Amino acid sequence: MGDLDRLVPSGIIEQWVFHLRRQRSRAADAIWLIDQGYTLHDGRHGEPIEDATARWRAEQETVIAEVNALLALYDNINLGQADSETV
Repeated sequence: MGDLDRLVPSGIIEQWVFHLRRQRSRAADAIWLIDQGYTLHDGRHGEPIEDATARWRAEQETVIAEVNALLALYDNINLGQADSETV
């Protein structure tokens, strides 16, 4: 499959970047709450069944790491420093 050049309007890209930053902020807030002693539980019909705090924290850490990588790529593209293999 050959390379395809598609132009995406900058406004759409900026919306995506805004959304990514918002997701990262929400994930950081969730981790902060866990660090303050809040817990999350899986449950059924309003009854907690098992503690899901560790799983939730790991998922939020993954979100932050993935968003950081995408934003770094975005910044490198804008600065003309992106490797053609990365894009």
